[in-house]
Amino acid sequence: MSTDANGPETGTTNATGTSGDLGVERDSDVPISTQIYWQIAYQIDSGRLLPGSRLPPVRELGAALRVNPNTIRAVYRRLADGGYVISRHGAGTHVADHPPERRGTEALAGIVSEMLRRASHAGFTADEVATATFAAATERKRPGELVRVLFAECTSADAGYDAERLVAAFPDMIEVEGTLIDDMPGRLDRFHYDLIATTTFHADECQVLAAGRVPVVAMIVGPGYLELVHEIAGLPAGSRVGLVCASERGADNILDTLRLSGATGIELVPALIGAPEMLEVVDRTADLILMSREALKAGLDLGLTRPERVRPWTYEFDPSGLELLRRAIEHVAAARPAEQTSA
Repeated sequence: MSTDANGPETGTTNATGTSGDLGVERDSDVPISTQIYWQIAYQIDSGRLLPGSRLPPVRELGAALRVNPNTIRAVYRRLADGGYVISRHGAGTHVADHPPERRGTEALAGIVSEMLRRASHAGFTADEVATATFAAATERKRPGELVRVLFAECTSADAGYDAERLVAAFPDMIEVEGTLIDDMPGRLDRFHYDLIATTTFHADECQVLAAGRVPVVAMIVGPGYLELVHEIAGLPAGSRVGLVCASERGADNILDTLRLSGATGIELVPALIGAPEMLEVVDRTADLILMSREALKAGLDLGLTRPERVRPWTYEFDPSGLELLRRAIEHVAAARPAEQTSA
């Protein structure tokens, strides 16, 4: 039992309305100070506590959780040392304007702590959560009845949208998940996939990242996309083309595609979603404006002075690309009985 709490009591104590309903498990082998730290760090990492948000005063949170105020002070110091919060005498403790981006063990520990807390409220023990988590992870690594396809793209919007389109194109044959190209290796490490699908623009990159573990199907896009590329390549020298994307990676992808198409003598003016000053430059100077799926979904085209310049940087799959994927799916499905017989 942890000695961080006041007294020898056991069970669970919660503080509703403070920092997103914190809770402590007094019977846990994890020290109470660590439990509180994980939960607050997780809430900051996940965006539930936004930059500038004020954390409860030390004595107030200590009383709500029935924890010694010195324990809360230690948690706040640890959060400050990690760059999560800033404490000023007389002003209290606030979430830092630029908290750290956690992708390692601390972030994972926070997620696990939050999951265990929610499960406890629903009446499940930690052992039951661990068993269910292991079973779910094992199932994801095992081939099922449907062929599992991982669709990789350079933007989350395109990856998710295309995954849904492929499921609709091959009903009752496949299940598809979308992923960013950079996240492919990690997903292949954790889960089972029969095929990786992507557009021809990213085929070489996906082949390298797949490293021979899963076949890669390069799907040809429809003629409308190629017509747009040719339109840009045919602009007069000195033309300015705006690129509005969600990320620098997306803008770089468009730039690479245009260069490969032979677009020369034009000036490319990038702008990121959430950067109004960059969008203003594009609106003021561009002769043609390319907008990604995310930018269109955000309605950024509606705020332009001349929206007729906008061209959607989106694509449809060519029927030959869908047919190529169909054959790959059927090949996987046909091979499964032989694999099961030899197992």
